[in-house]
Amino acid sequence: MKTQKRNNMKKSRYLIRVVMILLGMAGFSMSCTKLDETLYSEVTPANFFKTDAESVAALGAAYTQLGGYAGGALKNLQELTTDEMVVPTRGSDWDDGGNWRRLHLHSYKFEDNDMGSAWDFCFAGVTKTNFLIDQFQSLAKAGQVAQDVADGYSSELKTLRGFFYWQLIDLYGNIPLVTQYVGAPAAPTTAPRAEVYTAIVNDLETAVPLTSLKVDGTTYGRMNYYAGKTLLAKLYLNAGVYTGTPAWQKAIDACDAVINSGKYNLEANYFTNFNVDNAASKEFIFAIPYDQIFFTGFNLNAQTLHYGSQFTYNLTFQPWNGFCSMEQFYNSYAATDLRKGEIGTPTVKASKRGNFLAGYQFTSDGKPVMDDGADGPDPDGKPLNFGNMLHTPAVAQLNELGPQAWRQSGVRIGKWEFQMGGTPDMSNDLVVFRYADVLLMKAEALFRLGRTAEALPIVNQIRTRAGLDDLTSLDGKVSFDPTGPSIAGGELFNEIGREMFAENTRRQELIRWGFFNKNDKWVLPFHNVGDVLTVGTDSHLMIYPIAKNKLAANPNLKQNPGY
Repeated sequence: MKTQKRNNMKKSRYLIRVVMILLGMAGFSMSCTKLDETLYSEVTPANFFKTDAESVAALGAAYTQLGGYAGGALKNLQELTTDEMVVPTRGSDWDDGGNWRRLHLHSYKFEDNDMGSAWDFCFAGVTKTNFLIDQFQSLAKAGQVAQDVADGYSSELKTLRGFFYWQLIDLYGNIPLVTQYVGAPAAPTTAPRAEVYTAIVNDLETAVPLTSLKVDGTTYGRMNYYAGKTLLAKLYLNAGVYTGTPAWQKAIDACDAVINSGKYNLEANYFTNFNVDNAASKEFIFAIPYDQIFFTGFNLNAQTLHYGSQFTYNLTFQPWNGFCSMEQFYNSYAATDLRKGEIGTPTVKASKRGNFLAGYQFTSDGKPVMDDGADGPDPDGKPLNFGNMLHTPAVAQLNELGPQAWRQSGVRIGKWEFQMGGTPDMSNDLVVFRYADVLLMKAEALFRLGRTAEALPIVNQIRTRAGLDDLTSLDGKVSFDPTGPSIAGGELFNEIGREMFAENTRRQELIRWGFFNKNDKWVLPFHNVGDVLTVGTDSHLMIYPIAKNKLAANPNLKQNPGY
């Protein structure tokens, strides 16, 4: 079975390769505010769309847009403003005009690059899907494609478009809503967040039932029925944030469509989902099939590993020493939690893989990795020691946010397997929707409706795989405030965070639970040295500003309040 799925994965990657060759992706360049630009390509109704294979390949023009999902601005906005992840400024590295520090301190500005880059990423996806929907429907009207075939492909594309629009309303709130390519306005106006939400949901509720029920190589990396239901569950779960009216039961129903299908299961080993060769995972509902040659863009190894980690993994390049996790989030995992990993000691390499790389690091042949200390020595000396673990006397994992964060400070992100001899482009497929997330979404929706007795065993399924004892209550202290009071659902909130670490869900969790702007305890003590930082907590910070250059290009856009 696994061999078959691996072969299916290769077919999916081959499809992407063919698409990039056939469609000349450089031609698919468009503006984030001018959504009717001409797409230049050699693909026309006269010379393409003649077979099912060609039609499926044409779909890839929209899916290749997802290449920027793993390592781009969208991830930065969803993760670096939370308690999970931070990019400290380490001397001359990772300053970029203070951009990374502003994200963490919620002092971001409309001039910051990520504000426009995430907008571009999502609206490019909207434009590509709109273009292809128009193409399929035009072909059907001309009698070149059967109407039911055109409707099936259009429904899949509408579901993918819904994914991009979900990200847009989540990040920016009020945005333009454009659902056609031909005749689209050059300078669309801003629509209210709730209005766009309703339009997306209505569109998906019509389109998703028309998508494929298959779960095999022909739908791997594509939006099938179950990916569509998971997307709807995400929208319903956050409906209270987006519209002011919760939709908990709808979220449960959408989750049940996935759970009751019997198509997906929890993997026995959590890290099966994040291995280099991970396409056979039984949890994958929607994944992006990254490949170091044919579909690049997943560069976590470059982003998080220390320069000297090149010798741990025999990498073909030197990593950039940036992204790391934070002390209280790391400490929210019990020592027995199989997801946490082990700390490398001065003489023994960590023997258990985890979400984090912590402690002393070794070369591939077992020697300590040395830090040359070019920007000043870290307090533990030359042996590379992520997070200053086991240092005597104890020091903070992160000494400061910047500008002189220690080069070794901060436990690193080890959730995805780093390939020996790897390049800056990883070949791990990146899961966007997986079964464990669906279980936890259902558990949260049940909890919100007061059905805790039904939610508790679902959460314990996740904990059992992690090697943890069952919870008897979902209440408890939240991870970022271990000395604070117990709150209703606190342990549920913690478990969602531990399971979904670094999967682009944390900002939504903090906002949905009311922690993003109302409680800054997860920000202030991140380095444990007593510095007092000014952290933005105003409610307007829960959505991002529309970038300065987007406002200049389109006078019909309206800036979000507070910016």
